[in-house]
Amino acid sequence: MKNIYFSILIFTFFYSHSQFDETEGLQRWEVLGSMNDDSVFLKLEGSNLFKLSFKNYKLSDNTIKNIEFNSTDIDLNNLYSFLLNSFDLNESRQNSFEIDKYEFQVLKNGDFIRVSINSVISGATIGWMSLSIRDLNNLFGKY
Repeated sequence: MKNIYFSILIFTFFYSHSQFDETEGLQRWEVLGSMNDDSVFLKLEGSNLFKLSFKNYKLSDNTIKNIEFNSTDIDLNNLYSFLLNSFDLNESRQNSFEIDKYEFQVLKNGDFIRVSINSVISGATIGWMSLSIRDLNNLFGKY
């Protein structure tokens, strides 16, 4: 009977160790910032891959849309600066900023900016989000 318990114990240790080895290869995403509407900005640890999950106001059910792009920290800071400076636009003026395979088009609407995210490859609009200055700072982790 002791041999059976010992065998079960040894099997459990070896099996659990193999599970730990499996999880070490998983990707770890670092949260850069988030907004109250469940939008979140992530960076893959150890790489230049970013993920933006945003509430897509293009669709009536406001589903969450994900985009991933490769970028440097400098380009990301330039995107933040571009969006922040867009709050100084005139009401009818529109600007755009390209990063990796996406174009961010901005149109100012009162105290908010509407950011349309378009594919550079196909030219199709992926979705759009509305941001206040506070939302922008929260999304980029600039508290």
